[in-house]
This record gives sequence, structure tokens and C-alpha cells, in this order.
Amino acid sequence: MPSLHTLLSRGIVAFLACALIASFASAQEVPGREIWKAGDMAVTAIQDLPGEMAISLFKGPASEQEKSKYFTDGKDEAGINAFLLRTGGKVVLFDTGTGSAFKSPGKLFGTLASLSVKPEEVDFVLLTHMHPDHIGGLLREGNRAFPNAKLMVSKPELDSWLALAARDISNAPAGQIKDMADIYGADVLPFAFGDTLLPGVTALDASGHTPGHTVYRLTAGGKSLLIVGDIIHGMPLQFALPDECATYDMDPPQAIAARKRIFDLAAQKAIPIAGVHFPFANAVGMVRKDGKGWKFERMK
Repeated sequence: MPSLHTLLSRGIVAFLACALIASFASAQEVPGREIWKAGDMAVTAIQDLPGEMAISLFKGPASEQEKSKYFTDGKDEAGINAFLLRTGGKVVLFDTGTGSAFKSPGKLFGTLASLSVKPEEVDFVLLTHMHPDHIGGLLREGNRAFPNAKLMVSKPELDSWLALAARDISNAPAGQIKDMADIYGADVLPFAFGDTLLPGVTALDASGHTPGHTVYRLTAGGKSLLIVGDIIHGMPLQFALPDECATYDMDPPQAIAARKRIFDLAAQKAIPIAGVHFPFANAVGMVRKDGKGWKFERMK
């Protein structure tokens, strides 16, 4: 079995390939849009970058012919999104996009400005995991991009990267994560799965893509929303054929189990799901059981 060092390195290489695809996609200025509101919670989706996923990125039991039904010319629209939550007078970000890590700079900070949110007003940043297209916005010119924010990440996720950095000082991605953790210092708050991190915000175990990959459940006013990271990379394919994994997934069997578990929760409880890699126009929707798979239905 490949070592954690190898798997983490492969994940970074794969993500840089994904970033290249995103960087060449047509980028338009897309303002954030409110996608969900309940009680005192309001969630805004922010498109950091548009992008697309290639059919060649997905491996699983389906034949190439079967997989091709879910792609157009071997590609499918995707994106890199972040989510802004306003609740109880607090400002919360879920993931921070790419920052300047990729060829096309992310649009998170421009969109926050258009929403009249200053970086110093962000109280908390909650990470789905620590790949570069999710943490790229944490630093700007080597300094904290969000000077007053507490940074929350699952303990298994943080520990795996810091352990890699300690074992292999030549591993640049792990070293960058260590630098980021050092810069945020005591404001890095590791959590356990199942913890309530903020009123109405619970961390759910979605490990598999990475050792501590996290889905967040928001609950207010009797309603819930799931914010998901990389349990989904290619929407049409993986909703219909959830056994298909992107090459980015470090533990495919565990990633498949997490995907099915979250889809079941969303479908059975009628909870809308918002995705970091969903195309921006389809940033949130409902999940319905459909045969052996599921179907995503966009919410307007």
C-alpha cells in the first residue's frame, strides 16, 4: 500500500493538474449570491474560479463508454467555490479558494469586497481539507489574509500534513501548510468529527479524499444545509455512479463510503447540498435517490 507521504504528494500533483484546467477556463466576474437562509443564518456562494473536470481524472468500475454519457467532449463543468456564512453577528468562511497559488488568481477577495466584507471582519475560517485550492486564500504576501479569524480544521487533517512536514522537509506542499499553521499560531483550532464548532454548525466525517476531509452541517430554524468539499469532483458522473473516484482521492473505498453516506443523509432528510466544486450556477441543490445512484436537482 502506498505511504501517506506518497498519497499526499500524489494528491497535490493531481490538484495542480486540476488547477491548470481551471486556469484556462473562461473566467468572468461573478458576484456572490445568497443560496440559503434559515433562522439567523444566511449563506452566500462565492465563485473563486470556474473550471472543468476531464473524464480521464475518474477511475472506477464503469466502462469508458458508460462514463462518457456524463461528459461533453470528455469534459464536464466544475468550479472552485467558497461559502460565506453570516450568523449571530459573526462572519464565517468555508474554504478560501486558490489565492494566488494557480495561474489564474482566485476572485474570493474581490467578491468579498463587493459584498462589503473586509478580510479583518472574518471571524472564523472552516476548512473542508488542506489542498491548495481550498487554503490558497489563507495567506497574502506571506501574511495572514484574515488577521482576526480563528482557523478551524479537523485534527486528523492537520496532523497528517504536519507529520509529513516533519518527516520530509523537502515536501513543499506540507512545508507550506506548516508555515501557514505557524503564521496563524494559536488561532488554529483543530476539532474532532461530531463537534459543534459554532452554534448550528457541526463537523461531519467525510474522510477518504484526505485523512480528515470534513462536511459541514448548518442548522437553524428547523432547516439544514450541507456544505461539501471533495466528495464530489464531477457532478453528473458521481451522483449517478458514486463508485467512481477522482484520482485525487487518497483512500478510494473510504471516499466512496463517505460520498454515499452524505448523499443518503441529504436525500433522506431533504437537506440541500452546496459544493465547493459544483459549477457556480448549480452551487446548491437537492439530492434524490435514482436507482442505484442519486440525482442532483438545482435550487434556484
